[in-house]
Amino acid sequence: MKIGFYIKWDKFSLSSSRNVVGDELWGESLCKAINKQYKDIKAELYAPNYLPKNKLDLMIYLNDTRPNENFASRHILYLQNGYGDKAERLIEKMVKNNYDGYVFFSNRLKEIFDKKYETKESLYLPFGVDTEIFSPQKYNSSYDFDCSYIGNDIKGEDATMKYLYPAKDFDFGLFGNWKPSLHRRKFWKNFERKAPYEKLFNKLSKGRVPQEEVPTLYSSSKINLNFTLQSCIDWDVITLRTYEVLACKGFLITDIVPSAKATMSECMVFTAGNDDLKEKMIYYLDNEKERNKIAQNGYEYVVKFASIDSRASKLINYIKKEL
Repeated sequence: MKIGFYIKWDKFSLSSSRNVVGDELWGESLCKAINKQYKDIKAELYAPNYLPKNKLDLMIYLNDTRPNENFASRHILYLQNGYGDKAERLIEKMVKNNYDGYVFFSNRLKEIFDKKYETKESLYLPFGVDTEIFSPQKYNSSYDFDCSYIGNDIKGEDATMKYLYPAKDFDFGLFGNWKPSLHRRKFWKNFERKAPYEKLFNKLSKGRVPQEEVPTLYSSSKINLNFTLQSCIDWDVITLRTYEVLACKGFLITDIVPSAKATMSECMVFTAGNDDLKEKMIYYLDNEKERNKIAQNGYEYVVKFASIDSRASKLINYIKKEL
């Protein structure tokens, strides 16, 4: 069987200096896990600049892309982006595209789908981590921060102030793009009120961290910070970053996602942000043994329950059963 995973954006080389889209990393990891476990299946990642040369048996779309009959004989939608209160309408729209199967990264989305489309079988497939890439790394003093965060300025002022701004009072390793957009710099420089963190984080940011060094950062930083897009909180999604930090035996403080708190309460520390975050950072910086114990719990959980291999196996079982 030949199957493909399709992303909306051009496929980049991981060695490129350009930013790599998260969907590409996820798709590549799924392909690798499937090819390793199933000798009768060939899986490959495709994109607008890298299309199948021959028609496949199955194409799995990692975004809300319309099925293309030239790509494959059968088609699965793997809806894995947060769409806020538009999710029900989006699902209705996607069903009109007549996919052969439906996979969701959110169990709440699956429940909405199943209630409305009882005759269609769906699968809940949360993110999973590639433990061959994300694993405990040798300590590197260059990444020995009190706290660290990798990401761009995309989650809004309120959430950033609540879950990231308190880190300014510590040895903070901030990575990512924190520069105002060209449009904002050019046209609104004299009119727009700047967020309190904007100038400081632009100065603090160390830019892009090489992808191959991300696991070392997670392993070496005393505290890894995480906060979630509101749409993912609404749909109760445990982000891939969460699993990746834990797989590196990194200590994580994060905002509250209900399913994460229900299943991994001993694997990370949850915070309400602001003063609560600052107080917990001070406490755990002073209590290394507790940090290490929680990080060990998270590592063991991910290896046992949330590896990319286990997710790939669940996906293939769904495909073989339903299609």
